[in-house]
Amino acid sequence: MTSPALRDNLRLAATVTVVNGFASLTGLPFALYASLAVLSVTVGNYGNTLELGRQRLVGTTVGAVVVFFGYRAWGDLPLLVALPLALLLARLIAGSFRLTVGYTVCCFVVVMGWLTHDQQLDSWIPLRLLWTAFGILMALLSLRLFWPTRARIQQREGLLQLLVDLGQSLQQAVQPQPQAQRRLELGQQVRSLRIKLLSLRNQRQSALLELGSLASQHPVAKMWTLLDQASEALILDLDELRRLPNVDWQGWGLQGDYATGISFVQGVAQRLLAWQEQLSDSLQLQPPPSSPRSTLPLEALQSPESLAAYRLLNPKQLQRVASRWMVLNRMDETIASTERQWSAILG
Repeated sequence: MTSPALRDNLRLAATVTVVNGFASLTGLPFALYASLAVLSVTVGNYGNTLELGRQRLVGTTVGAVVVFFGYRAWGDLPLLVALPLALLLARLIAGSFRLTVGYTVCCFVVVMGWLTHDQQLDSWIPLRLLWTAFGILMALLSLRLFWPTRARIQQREGLLQLLVDLGQSLQQAVQPQPQAQRRLELGQQVRSLRIKLLSLRNQRQSALLELGSLASQHPVAKMWTLLDQASEALILDLDELRRLPNVDWQGWGLQGDYATGISFVQGVAQRLLAWQEQLSDSLQLQPPPSSPRSTLPLEALQSPESLAAYRLLNPKQLQRVASRWMVLNRMDETIASTERQWSAILG
């Protein structure tokens, strides 16, 4: 299995080779711009390449328009006056389009057209636009056809894996082990989960580009946001469980409450795994799992055994127990709210 970096380089080399071969067959001049377009826009994944390609094409078009009309209007002026005027106009127009990368391309086209191709603007400009568009199109096709690297797929798979990792961490959080060891291991897992979540957030803009101009209204994008919010809330709850001092359930006569809490957390972990299975079965957005979810049975705290045990606890001990139940109750609300909003997205 080839590494991602090697595959990216092989894809890029193959694409440039195909573009150069096609350009040679056509015999049209200025074909170098097609290869330059491939090299400059092929980065990361389909979403990033699409945005860079859009900016490069818009910037090339703006630069071509400015140099075409600017040279005719100011061509008789001294170069040190005319070219800065053209660049200022290009900058104003590029700024109105909110170009970033495309701004550099726009100014480059103005300078090249003015200084090098001033006697052949009528042929150079159409061919420059043609080869640039062709190079961008080939770059996008290569990302779809050869070892696809689509940000949308990466975002989906990353969020699903985050659910699995979070579920496994929750299951480990309720395993009996010394407090110091539990805090150390859970601390490492919480940091890992946060890093994964932040990485997915950084990649999301590229994934949204692949969903189109109304990406924020797309059900898939809404589901990404929903899973992000649920994961963040559960990671915070997991971290708080890690930091809370241990409760002597056995010594305080709260064995029943302890078993109830363990069962609930395990149920939450299983529910996250059920979400992952439900969403991974199809590329189409699926509804929440139909099986009943585990809820926090607060009525278990009202059992005669629990009430008798609570009467014997001092305020500090009661606070320790209450803090844990508050965290579990937030987890219950997170799961319930997420599934309600999930159903609402599907309408």
